[in-house]
Amino acid sequence: MISKMKYLATLLVGATVLGFGACADEWNDHYDSDSGQLVTDAPSLLEHIKADADLQQFGRVLEHVGYDRVLASPQALTVWAPVISSQQADSIIQLYDTEKQADANGRVKRDEENTAITQFVQNHMALYNRSVPDEYSDSIRMLNGKYMVLGGHDLNGVPFVKKNILANNGIMFKLPYMENFFPNVREALTLAPNMTNMANLYNTFDKYELNEQQSVQMGVVDGKIVYADSVLDVSNALYRSLGYIAREDSNYLMLSPTDEVFEREYNEYRPLFNYVDAMANRDSVADLNARFSILRGRIFNINSQKNDYNDSIFNTAYINMNGYYGLNVFFNPKAEGGILNGLTPQTCSNGLLYTDSEGRIDPTLTFKQVRYISATSVQHRSTPLLKYQNENMPISSVIPRSIPDSISTRLEAEFGIELKDDNFIEVAPITYGSSSDNTNTNSSIYFYLPNTFSNVWYNVYVVMVPPSTSGDKVADLPVRFKAYHQARRARPRVSSTSTSPNDDLEFDFTNDATEGSTNLRVPEDETHGSGSYFLTSGTDVDVICLVKGLESKLSCYNAVGSADPIHRFRLTSDVRPTNLGKSQTNVMYINRIFYIPFASKEEAEAYQLDMSNLKEFKE
Repeated sequence: MISKMKYLATLLVGATVLGFGACADEWNDHYDSDSGQLVTDAPSLLEHIKADADLQQFGRVLEHVGYDRVLASPQALTVWAPVISSQQADSIIQLYDTEKQADANGRVKRDEENTAITQFVQNHMALYNRSVPDEYSDSIRMLNGKYMVLGGHDLNGVPFVKKNILANNGIMFKLPYMENFFPNVREALTLAPNMTNMANLYNTFDKYELNEQQSVQMGVVDGKIVYADSVLDVSNALYRSLGYIAREDSNYLMLSPTDEVFEREYNEYRPLFNYVDAMANRDSVADLNARFSILRGRIFNINSQKNDYNDSIFNTAYINMNGYYGLNVFFNPKAEGGILNGLTPQTCSNGLLYTDSEGRIDPTLTFKQVRYISATSVQHRSTPLLKYQNENMPISSVIPRSIPDSISTRLEAEFGIELKDDNFIEVAPITYGSSSDNTNTNSSIYFYLPNTFSNVWYNVYVVMVPPSTSGDKVADLPVRFKAYHQARRARPRVSSTSTSPNDDLEFDFTNDATEGSTNLRVPEDETHGSGSYFLTSGTDVDVICLVKGLESKLSCYNAVGSADPIHRFRLTSDVRPTNLGKSQTNVMYINRIFYIPFASKEEAEAYQLDMSNLKEFKE
């Protein structure tokens, strides 16, 4: 089947050229293949069907769904008219009528979505006139977009009873029975009785535009073209972001959840998207993000996989992160415990559709993953202010620095940590006025965590490097610092009596600590400091846990129109004057912040980070 799909894709260009050649040479005027005479006096396609007793039931279907007008129009068409029974005709007509009725949401399917038309009527028609000699083979695009192999004696294996029947508006072939409809992945998803939730998610993003070249023209009224059959091209934002599962020349694998799994995962994911009250359309954005989170890890481009995806398979949301292993990648998918193990797919015209009745996609491998912010990223940091001569001035200078290859090689050799392509920032205090005026002896910086969830608990870590990482000839001294946390409020404060230049009405004052923040204490199992003072080694790359089990009550994940971070951390050096420059430094050398979500506070507090796994949190 895959080889057939590739064959059809290869012939696609040839079919397009064939169609336009017919359009240019014999668009509306058709010739008898023997005499070369015009056959404009020949019957129309519809008249041919009505005149053949074997095709009466086919004609009854055409009339019921409105395609009798199409076959009576002057537009050139080729029709493969099948002989069907009255019971088959009744079934198709009943299907058409059922889908013309409004569903539970009041939605009526368009004709271009109606299964009776797309899977039966359009599955037996193509634009332009296409007569065939005995020795012939090419692909042909049907009105429903499907590609079939047209031979000198059959269409996709269905033999001709009679061929090259000339009409004044095209050519007709007579088939002994109907062509089978071969759905693509998107269509198979829609047809599956237990995947309606996923199908409806795709329907939400469908947009239709008229395809004038493919539509069947009836004539011109008041200077405007009137169409007997309007062919609409469908675009969908989900195709652009996750894969074109409706394209016939594609090759996708989809692991779709059943309705039961979809609803279970929706109920699990929906609480992760509780946004601030002021956010526009907060509920609809939350609903969309919950449903999109179910979908995003489940589509795979088969052509992009290696080794027939026996060892691993990565989805279309895969991000090639330098030094990162695991995100959007599923190892040994066909082995025991793998996401495809024991499943038999439905073969589609452009790939495979698997049914997931268990919930096989781990969200921590797709969207609910460990996240990081690089300290060099200006969009995720800011500099706190201080008052100097009634002006708000930055407390610190922030200088981006790079790690020389020689230093990164040494760090990797000594500590097993690869930082070759990494950078860091040097955060140093700024002196204002004379030395007697200056009271700012400590550096300080804010970090903001993007794309956090609500109703989860976070462990937050900072990675700090020794001063000599820059390659400068400076002493490798430790820095003692404090850490503070602020959470954004669901509703901003209206006013404040605070005189601090760092006051923000949107962040919560949870206690009386510095800057209205929560003064973080060193976690019990953290060796870098104690009490409320964190301490670097000064000579190593230090991975320091700032907080364990931090409850996140609001979300900023994919917050359309309001992407302000929910969590803000302030790191401030706290070095006594007697230690400054002797046993400690007040300059902080920061590489990154990373944060890990957990389902419960207990799970977060019990987590132990293995320093050797630092590579898993790299860019």
